[in-house]
Amino acid sequence: MNNHFVGRLLAVFVVTAGLSVIAPSHVAAKIVTDVDAAEAVNTSVAFGTAKADAGVATGSASLTPAAKRWQSTKITYKIDSGSSYYRSVWHSAVKKWNHSGVVHLVATTGKADISLSTSNSPMGNCGSTVGITYSSYYNNKTLNHLPVLVSAKSYVFKNVASHYHYSKTERANVAQHELGHALGLEHNVGRHSVMYYATRDQSVSKPDVNGLEHSYR
Repeated sequence: MNNHFVGRLLAVFVVTAGLSVIAPSHVAAKIVTDVDAAEAVNTSVAFGTAKADAGVATGSASLTPAAKRWQSTKITYKIDSGSSYYRSVWHSAVKKWNHSGVVHLVATTGKADISLSTSNSPMGNCGSTVGITYSSYYNNKTLNHLPVLVSAKSYVFKNVASHYHYSKTERANVAQHELGHALGLEHNVGRHSVMYYATRDQSVSKPDVNGLEHSYR
């Protein structure tokens, strides 16, 4: 994702970055915010090198890499969408990741670790991004050599999904991809991973579960 595009997105969504907080160790920490996205696919996924937001996706197709993780495998979430259609889409994504047996996503009516929502892309219907995730983490706290997440917010862009005629199942796959980013996973180089940079037909697969197990071990 180029810097110009990120800048326009950040102008639309409120992202808390650079806030000074007190970590559990009582050492001043800085919260850093990352942006991850899924590219829209018209009719099929193109072959080629998978591009992650920070550069070329790395690692093996058999193991989805992780850049961050939560403190615990029990993670709260809230679906911030008034649409019953998209609530169902997000529920499907949550169920799929819970089925991995690695993490336990729990719905809450209070403050949630992960917020799941929908919006329209500021780039218009023909935008190249069909979903996006903002994740914030401590810059001085790690577990298993990964920064510890503070919060995450994921979106599916309704207008882009509609423009490219995504089915409900395909939108659920996009939701799975974005929720994977909210759990700390990066892009996978393999086309059969839900974390491949261009998501439409892919669902959570063994490489994604392997990556989650590796980061939360």
